[in-house]
Order: sequence, then structure tokens, then C-alpha cells
Amino acid sequence: MVTMVKRFVAAALGVLLLIGASAARAEGYARPELLVETEQLAKLLGQPNVRVVDTVDPASYQRAHIPGAVNVFYLDVAKLEARKKNGHPLSEAEAEKIFGEAGIDAGTQVVVYDGGEGPFASGVWFALDFFGHKQVRVLNGGFRKWLKEGRPVTQDAPTVEKKKFAAKPGPEKVATRDWIEKNLRNKEVVFVDTRSFNEYIGKDVRPGASRGGHLPGAVHIEWTKFSDKLATFKSAEQIEAVLKQRGITKATKVVTYCQTGIGRSTDMALAMKLIGWDNVVEYTGSWEEWSSDPRLPIEK
Repeated sequence: MVTMVKRFVAAALGVLLLIGASAARAEGYARPELLVETEQLAKLLGQPNVRVVDTVDPASYQRAHIPGAVNVFYLDVAKLEARKKNGHPLSEAEAEKIFGEAGIDAGTQVVVYDGGEGPFASGVWFALDFFGHKQVRVLNGGFRKWLKEGRPVTQDAPTVEKKKFAAKPGPEKVATRDWIEKNLRNKEVVFVDTRSFNEYIGKDVRPGASRGGHLPGAVHIEWTKFSDKLATFKSAEQIEAVLKQRGITKATKVVTYCQTGIGRSTDMALAMKLIGWDNVVEYTGSWEEWSSDPRLPIEK
């Protein structure tokens, strides 16, 4: 009987996800299932095996969040020590602790969102995907869109039952510093700096960076180029146009980076995967790591 109930719940969730994917499919995405629309999420709240994750800082989360959402701050899944060691966003033990305490296991449908900025949610999406969790989606437009539509919010933190999250790293999804050094002049690889233009030219050096500038030969595509009104993703046609303007095609090997390797660069990676362009990896060490070594070349 219990098994039948679980199967029914899983089937019901699947129907809701398919309904919500229709709006994303209208934008021409190859993988609309990577996104969740606000109307769809409203129907999923309170459903068994659904975990909503707010990725903003704890103070913002405490002020207001979607009912039932737990808080996993996106910078907590970007550990510099792990990123330098093997390119992983954080260690397996850290991932298992953070996501397990958030009530996530292999059978959990996860929806991540942020305040409407975009990059924060994509960072946690990337970390979950990197460690093998396939049932993770991003709320299109985030909390800002949710609020604009007058949907319910709360200050109450839910009681969460800890679950066993088994981290299964996917090293093929990241690029390490050693790999970057060996491939800097590889004409078959395009490095994309997703930070602001002032960061790219070295005028804006943010905390955590030791020098200003960018990777030699890197092209600049600020992450905002993939966002539409209310921080929702642009259509597949628009995303593809942005990429082609920089000479990037579906066959191009793309390495994205930003300041921390979790956030702006993962937002671009998500945009590419939405349109079915999978030849993209993250340089997780990003500018924090590269700029810290004075022996490594930079351009401004």
C-alpha cells in the first residue's frame, strides 16, 4: 500500500512538472524541465518529496521567503579550498552535510530560487547537479517574480527531517587551474568571463581577487545578457543570438568563470543547457584562484 501511495505521489508530481514545463517550452528551450514557473511551484508547495531551497543570505531569508523553503546560502557551496584542490565546488563531506540537513536525498524533487538576481539559484543548482542530483530545477524569476504576483510568503522556518544525501561528483563538469593553464592557447576552447565589464578590464577589483583583469584571450559576456524582464531567462533564440555574437556555436567547447565560480558563471552554464548546448564546463576556481598567483598571466 505504501509503495502504491509513493508511486501515485511521484506520478502526480510528474504531471505538475510537465504542466509547468509547457511555459518554458514555449520559449523554445531544449530542456524546459530545468526551470519551474511560479504558477507551477505554487501547486507543488507542501507536496511530499518536494524541497524548496532559498539560496540568499540568512538575513534576507529570515525577512521573508516562500512557505516551506529552507535556506542554503549559495556561497556556502563554493569552498575555495575544495575548488583549488580538484575543481569541486565543495568537498563530498560538506555537500552531504549541507544538502542532507536541508532534507534532500535521491528521491527529492528540489526547486531552488533566489531574490530574483539569478546567479545565486544557479550556483546551488550547479552544486547539486555536480554531485549527481538530477531532480533539481530553478524558479524562473525567483522571489521577485513570486512577490510581484502576490503569492504567499512567511518568516517561519520549516522543521526539516535530515536525509542521507549521497554525493557522486562529476569531475567532467568542471575545469581545474592546471587544465586552464594547459589549454589557454587552445583555439578549440573559448573562455568566457561572465563578470561586469569593469571587472573584466581590471578597473573593478572585488574582495577575494588579488589582481584585476581577465584570463588571456577570454571573451566577455556578462551574465545579465541571458536575463529578460523580472530576471527570467530570455528565449532560446535570444540566448543563442548572444552566444553567436561572440563566435560560440553548439559545438564550441566553452569554459565559464566569474569571481567565485559559483553564481554568474553558473547562470550562463544554465542558460546554455536550457537551449541544449551541453559543451560547457565551469572553472570553479575562477578569478579568486587565478588572480591570487602572480606567476599566472592576465590581460586587461
